[in-house]
Amino acid sequence: MKTAVDSSVLFDIVKGAPGAPAAQAALEAALSQGGACVCAVVVAELGRYFASEQDLRDFPTDCQIDHDPLSMDAALEAARVMRGYARTKGPRERVAPDFLIGAHAIRQADALLTCDAGFYRHYFDGLTVVTPV
Repeated sequence: MKTAVDSSVLFDIVKGAPGAPAAQAALEAALSQGGACVCAVVVAELGRYFASEQDLRDFPTDCQIDHDPLSMDAALEAARVMRGYARTKGPRERVAPDFLIGAHAIRQADALLTCDAGFYRHYFDGLTVVTPV
């Protein structure tokens, strides 16, 4: 099983947030069940927490997380879901990266590991969502 990892989980690990132990355990579980991946959007969002580009490049590798390039099909899925979100006048707190991460997970992985389960379950019907516990 291939699990896409959302920025929110990695933020907790990198920052040593209160949720870090649960996030780390959930990541390890995903790795043991087949592997974990991130798209470039997640890498970009993580960038602010690293002093150098090399440190940012090393982090996913050190965590045994593969980079999985975002496909055109995933980008088009993100656009479709964003259109629906805009039509229903969803709260303005959501931005393109949220939709790209969800679309990457539903089109290119088997599940999404995230701390933001409600959003992804609501807008990405059929996506298997896993949360740190």
